[in-house]
Amino acid sequence: MSLRLRLAAGLALALLAVPTAAAADVTVDSVAAEGDGTAVLVVTASGGCGDVSVTGLTLEAPDEVALLGATAPDGWSRVLDGTRAELSGPGVPVLEVRLTTRIGAAPAGEVVLAAEQQCADGTVMPTEPTFEASDELVDPRMTVRIAPEVAPGATAAQVALAVGAFVLLAAGLTEFAARRSRRR
Repeated sequence: MSLRLRLAAGLALALLAVPTAAAADVTVDSVAAEGDGTAVLVVTASGGCGDVSVTGLTLEAPDEVALLGATAPDGWSRVLDGTRAELSGPGVPVLEVRLTTRIGAAPAGEVVLAAEQQCADGTVMPTEPTFEASDELVDPRMTVRIAPEVAPGATAAQVALAVGAFVLLAAGLTEFAARRSRRR
């Protein structure tokens, strides 16, 4: 076997032997409309930390999704700030979070969350779980409606010109009527 072939084979074996980092596994498992304009998302973080436990999860929703509440395991802290939720606590093998939201996305549009899963060994793994915003999930009070385009009104100069023309016309008609009365 030539030296080049042995080096290439050795390099291939070395690359295969290097452990690969686990991928973050954050998913939106279910989404349910609550009937009051809110929707509950069940988000699960599991598997991404490998043999160590999950110690935190940060979720960032797009501007058209408001995060109103979040559940977490006992002993975990929750901080919600409009479109961002930060959860942390003692390690668990699988983290399940219920997020109460108001969704203003376009119906049938895909909503992408930015997630960072934190592991007990200090590893932070980003991922982007998604879900579909169906008609039942969208809160119509949060949808943006474009106002109909209205023609601009008259400027002050145009109004002054119209009023002046009216006054001159009225004065002219009054004078005409007065002259006509005097001739009779």
